[in-house]
Amino acid sequence: AMAMSASITVLLRQLRPFAIKVGLAIYICHRLSDPTGASLLESLVNISTQIHVYASQNVLILHRWAFVLPLMNVISTVTQDVVAIAGISGLLHVGYFLYHFRLSDWKDLLLRTCFQWMKPFINEKLQKIANKILKEADSMLAKEPNRTIRISLPTNGLADDIILNELSLCANRENTKCQTGKISGTLYSGGNKHSELMCKVYEFYLWSNPLKPGVWPRVNQCEAEIVAMTARILNGAPIGCVTSGGTESILTAVRAHVELFGKQRGIACPEIICGSTAHCALNKACEVLNVRLLCIDCDDDNSYELKAAAVEKQITCNTIMIFASAPSFPHGIIDPIDDLSALAKQYDIGLHVDACLGGFILPFCQEDIVPRAFDFRLPGVTSMSADTHKYGHATKGTSVVLFKSSDLQHASYFSYSHWSGGLYITPTFAGSRPGALIACAWAALVSIGESGYQQRAQVIVEA
Repeated sequence: AMAMSASITVLLRQLRPFAIKVGLAIYICHRLSDPTGASLLESLVNISTQIHVYASQNVLILHRWAFVLPLMNVISTVTQDVVAIAGISGLLHVGYFLYHFRLSDWKDLLLRTCFQWMKPFINEKLQKIANKILKEADSMLAKEPNRTIRISLPTNGLADDIILNELSLCANRENTKCQTGKISGTLYSGGNKHSELMCKVYEFYLWSNPLKPGVWPRVNQCEAEIVAMTARILNGAPIGCVTSGGTESILTAVRAHVELFGKQRGIACPEIICGSTAHCALNKACEVLNVRLLCIDCDDDNSYELKAAAVEKQITCNTIMIFASAPSFPHGIIDPIDDLSALAKQYDIGLHVDACLGGFILPFCQEDIVPRAFDFRLPGVTSMSADTHKYGHATKGTSVVLFKSSDLQHASYFSYSHWSGGLYITPTFAGSRPGALIACAWAALVSIGESGYQQRAQVIVEA
């Protein structure tokens, strides 16, 4: 019996992708064979009526069950009402879907569908291309052709000097590339003195884990102070947490808005509006959290800005958040966040400002460089992200996500009380986190200080 149940489950899973297509094909064949025949709705009503009449006649034959007839009438009427409501609801959903489904969405859907249909016929060609890329991967990644490759654990552990020697040879060669100053979007810090400080701080909390704040209270304090210092320069309240990078900060902010501005408002199909210059981490967040992303082309007028007028045209009853950049990663242009803030307040939706790149530069620039507000001074801004591991000059693996209110931050938490191991709560997507990196981020902020960040911002702006 269990084997048969498993077989049926597998069969249904395999047939499920074709259910709508098969149903549509049957309907088209039916309509072509009898163009003037009854509609599906009429057929459904006729079947329901026939069942009702048949049941009523049989009940009347048995006089002792005649009292059931009124109940059957009620059930029949309610059933038809439920079918009608379901039909109307379905029509409204289809109408909404078609009204807000843009030409670019149709194009993407068509391309994905065609690719899935063509994939079995082009798999061999795709595999050849993949094999060619793999063969060229070593040269593309500048890997040492005579390097030692290990695919299994050594029988006996390697000696420390062997491990250090093997890594140091590679590190010396690879780190030389970082000193050229020509690696974009990867390295933001320099200087031997600062690097030495980071190494020493990392060693202090090498094995720490913020998941256990009672064991490492100083790491917990470091995180709280990072949030407070970052919030201060962005004119916000000290509400937020440290994440593993800009991507997780954006993921965390989107999750919070989905919960507070989406689920708690009864929105089943949440939507976020962004510009084509937005970081693709937002695409990842929307894919993971099943959010529809409406992307507005910012290249039309060569301004590369997300204009409020274009955003307003895309706002619907399902919109939960606008996503803006300060500045955008590809072009370094700040969106008109004051205009977007007014729009967010008017429609009572969220506004996330992605300051992962500019969070530790823009606050220290002169007013003539950044004349318009971009942070929590604007009432419509509900969350922000700023990377400490970029121009905060911390070691790689830390960022800060800030929220306007505690309610929004609480909406980003994961909590589960029914686990056999007890209550489990995390403020971010990660469970265990490297406390050493949080300590390094704290050390970077307090060692550079306000004047240090002002000097660095001036060097960048005048470059």
